[in-house]
Amino acid sequence: MQNGGEMRITDAELEILKNTFSDNVDLIKLLRKIFLPEITADDPIGQNIDLWMTIKIDDMSPEQAMVNIKARNSLITHIDTQLMVIKSLAGSKKETVEETKERLQKDSAR
Repeated sequence: MQNGGEMRITDAELEILKNTFSDNVDLIKLLRKIFLPEITADDPIGQNIDLWMTIKIDDMSPEQAMVNIKARNSLITHIDTQLMVIKSLAGSKKETVEETKERLQKDSAR
């Protein structure tokens, strides 16, 4: 939470996420394919380039190359995490306080 208890994602934005991504696993898979492409044997000839490998590290010091590789890994992790956040938010159910209490009581009784 930010700004005195406000969520980063507004209710209106959450509704957009739900309307767009809820029950739409194919769309999330497509976004993952676009943002985190993988090389496969099924890729058409000439289109199987790993964009992450286009950085020329041969002319860099080992330290600078390591910084670039770590930055790449951080970016991949961030994108993947944010795709999971979208999936999670899109699938979340809005509950009232009373509904949450009732659900938690049912869960604790099991």
